[in-house]
Amino acid sequence: MKPQALFTLDLDRCTGCSACAIACRTENLVDQAVDWRRIHTFNELNFPGAAVYHYSLACNHCLEPACLYGCPANAYSKDPTTGAVLLEGDSCIGCQYCTWVCPYGAPQFNPAAGIVEKCTFCSHRLERELEPACVEACPVEALGFVERGSPDGVSPPGFPDVGLQPAIRLKPRRRRTRAPEMTASPLPTPTQTEIGGRILPVKLRSEWPLLVFTLLVAGLVAFVTAQLIEVSELHWPAALTVGIGAMMVSTLHLGKPTRAWRAVLNFRTSWVSREVALYSLFLGSVLFLGVSGSRSTLSSLLAVGLGFATLLCMDMVYNIPGLRVPTVPHSAMTTLTALFLLGLWVGSPWIALPAAALKIVLYLSRPVLPGPGWRALATLRLGLGFLLPALVWMAGIESMPLLLGGPLLAETLDRAQFYAELDFLTPRRQIRGDLAALLATDKA
Repeated sequence: MKPQALFTLDLDRCTGCSACAIACRTENLVDQAVDWRRIHTFNELNFPGAAVYHYSLACNHCLEPACLYGCPANAYSKDPTTGAVLLEGDSCIGCQYCTWVCPYGAPQFNPAAGIVEKCTFCSHRLERELEPACVEACPVEALGFVERGSPDGVSPPGFPDVGLQPAIRLKPRRRRTRAPEMTASPLPTPTQTEIGGRILPVKLRSEWPLLVFTLLVAGLVAFVTAQLIEVSELHWPAALTVGIGAMMVSTLHLGKPTRAWRAVLNFRTSWVSREVALYSLFLGSVLFLGVSGSRSTLSSLLAVGLGFATLLCMDMVYNIPGLRVPTVPHSAMTTLTALFLLGLWVGSPWIALPAAALKIVLYLSRPVLPGPGWRALATLRLGLGFLLPALVWMAGIESMPLLLGGPLLAETLDRAQFYAELDFLTPRRQIRGDLAALLATDKA
């Protein structure tokens, strides 16, 4: 194994005093908008039957870091001496994908700087043979540092672990708190709010560029494919205009739009990079077909293949371990959306009906958030997306705007709901789930 430094945390000693977090902020001049180190408490309300832990978590500098593999801009690197996962701020494009894939909440977006920031292992202190500031500041020596070692692989309740091999050695010996000897009244059943409310790191209002981009690309791929299948004139100027416009809209999601070109630098491991690279090639193939006037089978298949490969990468971007709702397969998948629209566009029930059936099954079977408006939203989505085009089809009405208008609006609703339901794994969510499970087991 390569050299790997790691944090150690004695859960029996940690009091949650936040001295480590304060020291981290002071030493590294961390902006008030972010916290490189945070204190998370398991069983904060001290429910009987479950232990109370305080997790002092920063970046765990994982042996298999999802942030490094997922970053499209190659802004992350792993120090060959210490194993520290380092982020180069000048290379970051502010896409925030690393904040989605990290279950420890380590990378955090700084809106003022437009980039992501995180713990550096106090690399500047390690060079002077000093311990990280957080370790030095711990008054009870609960937080430690090992220059060379391996994690224990222990995952106590409340600690997220999805196979990234976090470089942290936990010492959990405490099992549960002692039940009270007497109480004046029966203990109340903890509510979900008390255990920990739902945390949504993804806000729809901030993700609208991605919503628009994904829908435009799905529609564009369907449009180009339909024209190539029908061997009709390819309206390539309109296709390129929409395609380039979609790409420009997507950059509005970035903290550093001028660095968007860096998104293709990690094709080897990043689905985001693959998406951007293949989408660029798809637009290039459309330009070639339009300018050359070629309609050869090979060039057409290449364009269609690049288009659907782009959509597949787009769907895989959201295939992240620990999601509450799986995204692959999912009713809002851009690949399915493009196939459904393609079937309507060319008037082929052999393409449209299987895609529609799969989308309906996936939509109705996925877990949803309870709310008074969900049934109305679901009715609107199903009615506009599937019932309306079916009625238009059966009535023999030859109106492409009428046939496609309803499904396009319905797909927009489905995609918006998709982003609203994204719920990535975080320490808070892990604590909430594990605590609820422990209390339910104890009650049974």
